[in-house]
Amino acid sequence: MTASSQRSFHHSNEDRTQKISHSIYVTNFPDSVTSRDLWSSCSTYGTVVDVFIPFKKSKAGKRFAFVRFIKVFNLTRLVENLCTIWIGRYHLYANQVRFERPHKPYPNPTKSGVPSKPVQPPVFQQSNVRGGSYANIVNGSSLGSHGTSISPSPALILDDSCLAERDLSKHAMGKVKDFSSIPNLYTILKDEGFLDVKLSYLGGTWVLLEFDNVDTKENMMNHTGVKSWFHILQNASNDFVSEERIVWVDIEGVPLHAWSRETFVRIGKKWGDTLDMEDNADSSFGRKRVCVKTKHPVCILETFKIIVKGRVFMVRAKELFTWNPTFVTHKEKEYMSDDESYHASKNKEFNSHPNVEEKRTSTFKILFVVNNYFRILI
Repeated sequence: MTASSQRSFHHSNEDRTQKISHSIYVTNFPDSVTSRDLWSSCSTYGTVVDVFIPFKKSKAGKRFAFVRFIKVFNLTRLVENLCTIWIGRYHLYANQVRFERPHKPYPNPTKSGVPSKPVQPPVFQQSNVRGGSYANIVNGSSLGSHGTSISPSPALILDDSCLAERDLSKHAMGKVKDFSSIPNLYTILKDEGFLDVKLSYLGGTWVLLEFDNVDTKENMMNHTGVKSWFHILQNASNDFVSEERIVWVDIEGVPLHAWSRETFVRIGKKWGDTLDMEDNADSSFGRKRVCVKTKHPVCILETFKIIVKGRVFMVRAKELFTWNPTFVTHKEKEYMSDDESYHASKNKEFNSHPNVEEKRTSTFKILFVVNNYFRILI
């Protein structure tokens, strides 16, 4: 292998590493720390491929370094994990590198052996988009923010034969302020004077309301009392899809001393807002189901680390199913007058002894026969 081909091979590998890796700026470590020490400390949270400690110090007079990682699934969480490292009495500080340092250009030799104009490699800038795995990046696909990847297969095209004809002129849709009020919407609307309403769930905190006529729909949409329960109240649309999802997520791997409501609320915040959780405080410590409102378009399927008192634990999260409300209908109580109630109680009392009259009749017949018998004897 010639010198020019070796330089080209080295340049190619360096570019490839640049594409699939992330550089992290770290500082606040002892002067005695070497590159090997930083490599060992940072390897706890990822695959380190390079550590560079410049001779100069920062403006604050502290040493700093650049640690390069590959196979980074979540760059933000990696930075947060590195900030938990202690080296002696120093608490390590880490931050994402805003710009990558460009490589030195290598001459591109021609067939005649005379080097042509140097080719500048592109400068790759770190972005806020969370990257995928090493294999996905090499193959040109990316992993979703959390969970399974979106299929790289071509989009499925639905023609007119798949469309459903729906007249939505008498329909409205609304986004409620409190998701816990969704099951009680029938009662809420009835209390506001709207009796004949049909409710359907649209996902997230959205519901579809169907009325008997357009005038009733307009009155409801302009009603101050009804609007106080909704963030948004508008006409229904055929192409509507809720950006939010309310799903149940199974959580495993939380240690016993961290098994608390606050722990699972924080875990749920990884994907959105924690709305509810399964009540199995004393019956099971193996798993916990958490109800989360999220905007992530992909299914939640993730393994991540938590740190409790300096110890690292692996936690597994798996989305189970979508939350689906059960609308509670308001039932009318049955009332009766005092007179009807009196007669009903009497009838009930009378009917509770159906054989009383039969016994009386039988006794009368026996006495009648006995009296006639004695009359014949006399």
